[in-house]
Amino acid sequence: MKKFLFTASMLVCFSALSQAQQGRVGINTTTPAATLDVVANTTDPARPDALLVPRMTRAQLEAKDLAYTPLQNGALAFVSSVADGTGTGKTANVTATGFYYYDAPNSVWVAVGGGGSATPPQRYEGIRGNTKTITAANYDIAADDYYIITNAGVGVTINFPNLTAADAGRVVYVFNNNTAALGNNITNVAGIVTMTQFRGYPIVWSGTGWFALTK
Repeated sequence: MKKFLFTASMLVCFSALSQAQQGRVGINTTTPAATLDVVANTTDPARPDALLVPRMTRAQLEAKDLAYTPLQNGALAFVSSVADGTGTGKTANVTATGFYYYDAPNSVWVAVGGGGSATPPQRYEGIRGNTKTITAANYDIAADDYYIITNAGVGVTINFPNLTAADAGRVVYVFNNNTAALGNNITNVAGIVTMTQFRGYPIVWSGTGWFALTK
């Protein structure tokens, strides 16, 4: 009996070593065709077949901000609720339940296509820099702003401060996604005074002034 158990243990160890040498892991298959190959068990209709990624609320994901570094670039998580958390910093784009991946170069979570419907229905996702959702009646553009989305019940006054000649080419995108049909007041920008609901423009610093590219 002892010899049988020893032989069986050796066979298991050899099989595990063989798979490790291949650099592939298979679930429900002995011949994995990729680094991780998960094959459905189609003979048992009572067994759910799926891949479950970590599931967290927005607040729980925010609590792990410091844990996500360039080493976690491309990490996938499922946000199960946005009823908690502030939706700032790395979770600025987390506005609805669904799948999100971590974009390390921009230090932000980005929604994966096909996720839950956002509230409000219009959603703009940052490609570079910070994305901020503004609900207050006044907002001053910050040095690290790139995408500004207003989601207020009033018209928002957005103030663009003067920059230096060295900042020429700086672009800030502004979108009016207010919950009421009210325009935003844009100050210190040539070519635009009011931005109506559901409109958006890139606003560029030329080196001497801000200009809105409205057409």
